Amino acid sequence: MTGTTAKSGRTGAIRPALLETRFPTFIPSYEGESGPDETLGRLNLNEAIFPPSDAAIAAARDALAFSHRYPDDFGTALKSELSTRTGIAPEAIHLGSGSSELLFAAVQISIEAGDHAVLPAPTFPVCAKAITHAGGRMTQVPVRADGANDVDAMLAAITAETRLFYLCTPNNPTGADLSADDLARAIANVPDQCLLLIDEAYMEFAVAEGGVDALSLIGDRSGPWMITRTFSKVYCLSALRVGYAFSSGGDVSQALNQVRANFTVSRPALAAALAALKDDDYLRHVLSATINARHELAKGLSGLACSVLPSRANFLTVRPHSVSAVKLAAQARDAGLLVQAMPWPDAIGSLRLTIGTPSQNETLLAVLRAGLGEG
Repeated sequence: MTGTTAKSGRTGAIRPALLETRFPTFIPSYEGESGPDETLGRLNLNEAIFPPSDAAIAAARDALAFSHRYPDDFGTALKSELSTRTGIAPEAIHLGSGSSELLFAAVQISIEAGDHAVLPAPTFPVCAKAITHAGGRMTQVPVRADGANDVDAMLAAITAETRLFYLCTPNNPTGADLSADDLARAIANVPDQCLLLIDEAYMEFAVAEGGVDALSLIGDRSGPWMITRTFSKVYCLSALRVGYAFSSGGDVSQALNQVRANFTVSRPALAAALAALKDDDYLRHVLSATINARHELAKGLSGLACSVLPSRANFLTVRPHSVSAVKLAAQARDAGLLVQAMPWPDAIGSLRLTIGTPSQNETLLAVLRAGLGEG
């Protein structure tokens, strides 16, 4: 017999916390053998407007010929390119099946039963879900009126038991990013007892419009940190599931390597991500077209009975003044568009609208004009 930990006293094989419904099950858009239904606009998942670059598709296709061989578990080539571009050592770069896997891992290495975490609200739900399942406690601090994380209020929520401090910039689902001053205050004031976790899934969109990336400031931090990013958004590789994280190395890297499973990023995914990372021209094209389309959509919404939150991502969040967000989402569905209705910040709710193709955006505007009317 191994181990000295006392028995938990439970009788079932499955942990009770995992059987309690605290988080809604993600409901995907079901697909047949031929792939997604292109007659239904999925403006609810923050997917890219465009397919991957030709270079990324070719690289993935070539890698398929070696599908009988396990991929490079270390992701040597991709980490090397990321290291060259950022100056972060390869051993402090971590890959995962989307950044969600790495966010979940960040909770695994920092939160035990009874530990405390500080998060914004609303935000991407993966960390909160993982904290709950780990038996941790959390303080969810409301975002500012503009939708950005309220760094000062979050810092005030830290206690002696806080072990994780999570920021999301630009924040999903509200869209606003943090300023350099906001990030600098968090980097300087989150205590060394806390893992500072910064989710930058939409970072490239923010930087393209003058925003700041946390990596440029993180060198001033003495305590442990992680910054997560993804190839799902601006690199148009959502289905291939490639996320990556930079870390402070040392204990953080050792712990992440202990909790990760092997071969979670496939050979075609690694090849496509590396090719996409090197295709700077296509990156600029995706950024320019998406940002321009977002500005056009926001302009089209002006004058309607809603408030449009500032966004530096590939989506807009809209707060209707009087019409239920759920009702508007149903009207969009009737027109062949899926949009995300959210129960925030009040009973009316809000809509998160992924930037779509020009025709999808035109249809969406027509639906919202009819549903909202002029302000």
